[in-house]
Amino acid sequence: MKKNLLIIVSRILQGGIDNILIEYLKQFDREKFNIRLAIGTCMEEQEICINEVPDDVEVHYLVEKHFLVKYRKMRSIQRVSLHKRAYDEALLNPIRRLIQKRTLNKLIQQSDVVVDFDSSFYSLLTDCSLPKIAFFHFSFQQYHRGNPKKLERLGRKLAIYDKIVTICDEMRQQGMEMYPHLKDKFVTIYNALDFEAIKKKSLEKVDSPLIKLPYILAVQRLEEAQKDTTTLIKAFGLLKKKYNIPEKLFIIGEGKSRASLEQLTADLGLQDEVVFLGLKTNPHPWIKASRLFVLSSKYEGLPTVLIEALSLNKTIVSTNCPTGPQEILDNGSAGTLVPMSDEVKMAETIYEILLDPNYKEKLIEGIKRQVKKFDINNTIRQIEEILLNTRGGLPLQPREIKPFIKFINHYRKITALQ
Repeated sequence: MKKNLLIIVSRILQGGIDNILIEYLKQFDREKFNIRLAIGTCMEEQEICINEVPDDVEVHYLVEKHFLVKYRKMRSIQRVSLHKRAYDEALLNPIRRLIQKRTLNKLIQQSDVVVDFDSSFYSLLTDCSLPKIAFFHFSFQQYHRGNPKKLERLGRKLAIYDKIVTICDEMRQQGMEMYPHLKDKFVTIYNALDFEAIKKKSLEKVDSPLIKLPYILAVQRLEEAQKDTTTLIKAFGLLKKKYNIPEKLFIIGEGKSRASLEQLTADLGLQDEVVFLGLKTNPHPWIKASRLFVLSSKYEGLPTVLIEALSLNKTIVSTNCPTGPQEILDNGSAGTLVPMSDEVKMAETIYEILLDPNYKEKLIEGIKRQVKKFDINNTIRQIEEILLNTRGGLPLQPREIKPFIKFINHYRKITALQ
């Protein structure tokens, strides 16, 4: 008998988490599961990959009214003034949470197992007795920038789940060391991709003369709290100044740090050499045509974009940040790892690869060996086994919620629209 699977995610944009989720939605065995996808907040025109969700997956938005999501949309791509953030958090967020809770409860009643794909719905699942599986996509040590109180609170949140999927062994080890009372809940499942589909997408024609130029490529969110595009741009400046390389630097992605990064390129005199391409629905032709692929981050989980680059036989330079790059690149045999925040070492390494074809060939041989580890068929089998065999525990007692009687009455008409 089929199980009714409910997958929850806070939003759908175009990051590694979103791409992996869509890949899993395509691959799950329809003989075993009926699938519903609940998206916490509708991001409207920013959802450039929503059409890739398979047609047989029921999609439900927990909140989708424009006036309730407009500031969330702004905050995903730019800095927002303090009074707008305060208005969104103090006034609109309680409304969103009430609507999300009501809609999610209805979906839970029709489900057999729940997957919280970005571990963000713990407060709405405390009284759910169904099997609950969380996917965690970041380094535990670096999460919340290592704030001890927030990390302690994270441990309490994770306790509501019956299984916690980490996406690399280093992350799982961190989790068990930090939260030993949860050690039996942690399991590692690598993110994996459909390599044939990626290769097919990489052959699509791009209507831009830029793709014919020699270039180094980065595909990452322009958010310097986690990413480190600043170091990449400084390293590229050194490559131009010291080695006078002919390549340009192309950056695919968007985020609230874009303006400051563009200012940095101007300050370094690189405004004609660094090209911000924005979001691309299909970045794979750009990856395939690049001379070299670079990832510059302060921390990761298991960066999907590195796996995509591996599948297209791209030579890679990545910061050796926690967690993921070291495991993906097989400790440097399938790509070169450089220290974090070190633009000099990054520049020297990029130049060495561009200059030395023998070094490049050696890395490509490592890529061919390593890429097999991230086969989608192995991953899907592991996930399906967890979904079919995990048993739900007793629900935790929800914290007492202060009554918002006047608040709810005032916005009754608004919430009724949902």
